[in-house]
Amino acid sequence: MGKVISTALLSMVPTFEGRYALVTAQAMGMPALPSFLIALLFSTLPMPFLLLLLRPVLDWMYTWPIGFVRKFAAWVDARAERKSKEVDKKGMLGLFLFVAVPLPGTGVWTGCAIASLLKMNKKQAALAIFLGNVTACLIMTVLAYLGVRIAG
Repeated sequence: MGKVISTALLSMVPTFEGRYALVTAQAMGMPALPSFLIALLFSTLPMPFLLLLLRPVLDWMYTWPIGFVRKFAAWVDARAERKSKEVDKKGMLGLFLFVAVPLPGTGVWTGCAIASLLKMNKKQAALAIFLGNVTACLIMTVLAYLGVRIAG
């Protein structure tokens, strides 16, 4: 049971997420399918909260009496506004690919931040992020499974 809990908790950690929790789970001896399902489920769990709350939190920062916080929120918004002009109909494909490639700094948390800052359609972004997460978890499951088989 400790392996399952460890995998579930690691899957929810930003930047670690399911893709690296899978490697850890398989190194602990968990079978590929259960580790994939647990990592996918728990790395996807924060997504609706992130998509719904990141933008309101940034907007709320504008109301703070601390000048630095308001300036930071304005800086983030201005940067996102400049980047949003580069986003077109291929934006969802780009979001999917960004989340799907299992590299450090990419994943559900960062994908949600991008979607929120660029004010993308939440339902479409959620689908792109979920499918990207499935893809990244599949890639890492296969690589971890092969790595455990080769090493063991």
